[in-house]
Amino acid sequence: MRKRTESEAVDLLAQVKGEAFVTYRKDWEKVNAFELETKFPMFLHIEPNYVCNFRCPMCTQGIPELKEKFGYDESLDTEDIRRILEEGRRYRCPSVSFQGDNEPFLVKALPDWFAMARDFGYLDVMVNTNGSVMTKTLAERVLDSGLTRIRFSLDAITAETYAKIRLGGKFERVKANIEAFLAARARRGAVLPRVGVNFVKMAVNAAELEPFVAYWNDKVDYIVVQDFMTPDIDGDYRKLDIDGRATVPEFRCTQPWQRLYIRGNGDVTACCAMFNQYLKLGNFRRDSLYDIWQSPAARDLRRLHKEGRYRENPVCLKCSKNGGGG
Repeated sequence: MRKRTESEAVDLLAQVKGEAFVTYRKDWEKVNAFELETKFPMFLHIEPNYVCNFRCPMCTQGIPELKEKFGYDESLDTEDIRRILEEGRRYRCPSVSFQGDNEPFLVKALPDWFAMARDFGYLDVMVNTNGSVMTKTLAERVLDSGLTRIRFSLDAITAETYAKIRLGGKFERVKANIEAFLAARARRGAVLPRVGVNFVKMAVNAAELEPFVAYWNDKVDYIVVQDFMTPDIDGDYRKLDIDGRATVPEFRCTQPWQRLYIRGNGDVTACCAMFNQYLKLGNFRRDSLYDIWQSPAARDLRRLHKEGRYRENPVCLKCSKNGGGG
């Protein structure tokens, strides 16, 4: 069965949003082809805090030693978000996402931040969630907010497998929350936000991929299937991975060309890997995002990947061997 893709969801967004969105996506493609180096990132990836109600085994939140290693206690508030979004607006940044190694909807103000981004002119406002706290009231706030894409992480089609992966969640409740969100959107006759579901393919759930796609394919707008990615470049997490994964012959990561990743402690990194702290570029409380993007470290990392010299960076080299990719 051919699954619905995120590219198709983006195509519909272009129809809804118009020419400015089309131009943004054309530039995005040029950035991903290493043909366009923008003076400011095209994508701001904001992790407001390091708080989650799940303890998934493939995430730093579910591995105590990694939670201690990569976690932090600070968080971004509405004024921090405003400052970040205002700088992006000055440089006409077109896209923003509000999540990371956390559950973003534990932040009560989150739908207000979506609306702020919309009002500031961001064309693509996105979020990923485990779906556990998506109440009817919250769904209505999200539908009012201007969010363009929401992706629910599930990773299973049976309660038994879900319980092994999404520790802390209830499969039937989350499934019902997603279907209720879709029904609420349908009652409005709305097409936004586009709704997707996510499946991280691992040893424990690989057999459920086909029935997962079969169940959700005619319900949501897109399905994203990701291969397991190691939560740290140190340590051995192969027990979580599928057998026989093909080796990536060449590796050029597009993320340092696309985005800055802003963590709740203020740190700014080059990508969304759970170990992105190894690629810290600065801190937005000390430096502007523009200056961080234009810093020698950021420019050198972009050049390294454009020229295929990722082996010269030990973090990128290990990432390429452990499930990473642009």
